[in-house]
Amino acid sequence: MADTEALEQEGRRAVAEQGSLFGDAHALQYGTGPVYDEMVTGGGRLRPHWQRFMGALGALDPSLMAERWEAARRLLHQNGVTYNIYGDPQGMERPWPLDMIPLLIPAEEWDGIEAGLIQRATLLNAMLADLYGPQDLIRSGRLPAALLYSDRGFQRACHGAVPTGGVFLHLYAADLARAPDGRWWVLGDRTQTPSGAGYALENRAVVSRVLTDAFKDCNVRTLGPFFTALREMLVRLAPRPTRDPRIVLLTPGPYNETYFEHAYLARHLGITLVEGGDLTVRDRQVFLKTLSGLEPVDVILRRLDDDFCDPLELRSDSSLGVAGLVQAVRAGTVAVANALGSGLVESLSFKPFLPMLCRHLLGEELKIPGVAMWWCGQEEERTYVVEHLDRLVIKPAFAHLGSEPVFGSSLTRQERLDLIARLRARPADFIGQEQLGLSTVPTWIDDALQPRPLVMRVYLAAKPEGGYTVMPGGLTRMSATAGRLIVSMQRGGGSKDTWVMARGPAEGRPAPPRPQGVPSEVRSTEPRTVAARDVDVKPQSGDLPSRVADGLFWLGRYAERSESTLRILRGVYTRLSDGTRPGGGDELVPLMRLMDWTGMVPRDLADMAESGTGRGLRQALQGAVFDGGHPNSLRANIQRLHRTAAGVRDRLSLDMWRVISQLDRQCEPASARARIDTAMLLRLDDLITTLAALAGLEQESMTRGPGWRFLDIGRRLERGINSLALMRGTRICDGAGDDPAVLEVLLELGESFMTYRERYYTTAQRTPVLYLLLCDETNPRALAYQLSHLARHLAALPRPPVVNLRVNQSPITAAIRLIEDTREILREPEIIRDRFALRNALNSLADRLPEISNLLAHAYFSHAFSRPA
Repeated sequence: MADTEALEQEGRRAVAEQGSLFGDAHALQYGTGPVYDEMVTGGGRLRPHWQRFMGALGALDPSLMAERWEAARRLLHQNGVTYNIYGDPQGMERPWPLDMIPLLIPAEEWDGIEAGLIQRATLLNAMLADLYGPQDLIRSGRLPAALLYSDRGFQRACHGAVPTGGVFLHLYAADLARAPDGRWWVLGDRTQTPSGAGYALENRAVVSRVLTDAFKDCNVRTLGPFFTALREMLVRLAPRPTRDPRIVLLTPGPYNETYFEHAYLARHLGITLVEGGDLTVRDRQVFLKTLSGLEPVDVILRRLDDDFCDPLELRSDSSLGVAGLVQAVRAGTVAVANALGSGLVESLSFKPFLPMLCRHLLGEELKIPGVAMWWCGQEEERTYVVEHLDRLVIKPAFAHLGSEPVFGSSLTRQERLDLIARLRARPADFIGQEQLGLSTVPTWIDDALQPRPLVMRVYLAAKPEGGYTVMPGGLTRMSATAGRLIVSMQRGGGSKDTWVMARGPAEGRPAPPRPQGVPSEVRSTEPRTVAARDVDVKPQSGDLPSRVADGLFWLGRYAERSESTLRILRGVYTRLSDGTRPGGGDELVPLMRLMDWTGMVPRDLADMAESGTGRGLRQALQGAVFDGGHPNSLRANIQRLHRTAAGVRDRLSLDMWRVISQLDRQCEPASARARIDTAMLLRLDDLITTLAALAGLEQESMTRGPGWRFLDIGRRLERGINSLALMRGTRICDGAGDDPAVLEVLLELGESFMTYRERYYTTAQRTPVLYLLLCDETNPRALAYQLSHLARHLAALPRPPVVNLRVNQSPITAAIRLIEDTREILREPEIIRDRFALRNALNSLADRLPEISNLLAHAYFSHAFSRPA
């Protein structure tokens, strides 16, 4: 008790002493506006449940707060937390905007929120069961028929399809706002694919580490039990009796705005992240396309909107869904969460009817009201909206019409007349909503706490035995500017952690910690399956989606391709920046030939550079480094690497993703001053180091399963192709084969210079150089080494049930035979002694290696998406 009183006194003292920080540039008193503020009363006094937090937070010193914010920013950056905004100047992957100051909710207030939302989820679920079933609400006249049949959200193909256990809403979210009188109101319901739960968990992981003392002192309830309940609910949904149901999370793909959350939740819940192309329906059963063949899927946690889920029966132009999914649902062979068609009750048109429907379906009054709305499809309501337009917000009644609000008070006379004309022409398409003044929450902006309007999203998960579990917290979002009533992440808004304060230590105590190195909040939230079920400890090595195997294969290829390009560029800049290097000018000639061979610079420029007359050389070199539109530039290859990694992000460790993100940043275009030869060389050295870190993580941190094998196969295959390009591009088969400058360049680019010196104690000579780079199976950079590892990898892969009729054998068998034949070529002693034999061997090898890639694609990736070898 004494500690609590001390903290509260410290909080009051902090406010008194730091009053100048609680305001804006005009020195207005914080929290004295007309709206409800979450932290202070209208008189500027700190609310009781904030006193302990402010006391634990201590002095709001700008330098200390900046240090805390920098720590939070680095944690978010290291964890790769992003939110994709289309057309954003910061790029597709915008850093996640998180404010350090949380929203605090006292335990007593949370009890009311929890009870009201459980009732609301139950009500919406009952409505969906009726609307997709007997439709008694329509037959009895309690809901107008036009309200249902004018809404494209009503998926007619799903009518009569009863989900497992009769539950439509397995995961539900509600957007809440507080009115000026302090009461919470529901602004909207998220019943289709509620997003943000993963971001809420990540916010907690970061804020609890940045404000550790305040988090402990405020006795905040943990989020772990909610995610455990969500995982167990998904396990119980499986329609077939099995000890280990296969659960997948269906995502639209890496370009979706919340793709980070999809990958984050899939990893956190221990389920497989899939795209529509990873699934197929056979005999009304959904299957996952894996390396070993088709594996049945029991439960789909979807993050794909209703109409995109099945191009056969829903939206025909969708390339994101699974053809035949509706049939599988009707057959009861797969459970989909949320049930297909559940987005129907997101439409605002239903909101005015909810109080009446709650009394009819549940026999109760609605505990948390929604904002007052009037559906213009009814004459009396439409008349009211037209007469009170200045005080209302006009919104589309149905989700397919968009969500852009029109504030009646901001319209000109002509705009008002135009809006009324549209209302009367198509009245069922519009809703009039009371304009609600949002409460404000303290946000740290410009070294001061400033009020910003907020909307709090709270999540509920269905219980297997009935009812709902409420996440004790949620995703709080605040507006980008003061007074702005549109709170949206797509419009620059920010986010906050939401702290629900426990009544006592027992209620807020986290679960036993996980191993060291995992964020404190995440330690308590690792999902556990049903305790009574034993886990099979034998790994399922073939249970890897073919798309993921394809992505890992190309991740390895792009990483190796980037390194090869980088080493050539570094070799050129080394010679340009060091005029005293012995033989530097001579060695620049084969390097420019390689740049011509690989398409990094035009042939005429390479020829002029060889003769010493290339005036545009440095400009072309900068384009070969930084020009993302140049197909063979270093930046273009690293961008391909980054995009491919994003598609398999759930399969990569956090450290590996950090390294890949660092690569992308390091290759951003440099300023003019940073483009001098020495600065460019230092930049390229840093990139080499980062690529080496990526290769090290692949070799030392990845389990030796099929995923790692495909990644390493990609590396080995690309390195072999690059080795051949080095030989052919430097004209080793011609007279240049005896040129010491050419041999020195080959040893440098093949990372074999020191090995050669240790073995031969002599200057570079043609025969030993060729043996070291082509035939030596102990040299990790030699072509023979790559082929030997490829043979071992292919022999260890699961055999796909596919037959290549053209060669009368499986593609994987054909690939292994092709590799063995290629190795036999390298065992011929003549290829390193005779130029003619070497030329024929290099040409033959250059044709064979891409064919290995094609055979692998035919065996494992053909139903994903193909790329040219």
